[in-house]
Amino acid sequence: MALPGTRGKAGYSPKNIHTTANVKIEKQGDGFVIPNIDLVTEASVDGIEDDEFQRIAEETKKTCPVSQVLAGAEISLKASLFNVVK
Repeated sequence: MALPGTRGKAGYSPKNIHTTANVKIEKQGDGFVIPNIDLVTEASVDGIEDDEFQRIAEETKKTCPVSQVLAGAEISLKASLFNVVK
């Protein structure tokens, strides 16, 4: 949810962003833990190069309020651009 705002601040207007969070839950003792979360983001953003897109996506992952509250879990990110007009 934070990615559109971060991109907007950087001067880009995404046409489409789709993110899936794959959450791993493991039994640990009598309870459960979330050891890692894999985020997969696909976006269509005109005028952005992939290296800038990756930088913004990583910055967003680090500053996202949800990522911060889940800081005990490893959170990976795979970000892809598609249908980009340069």
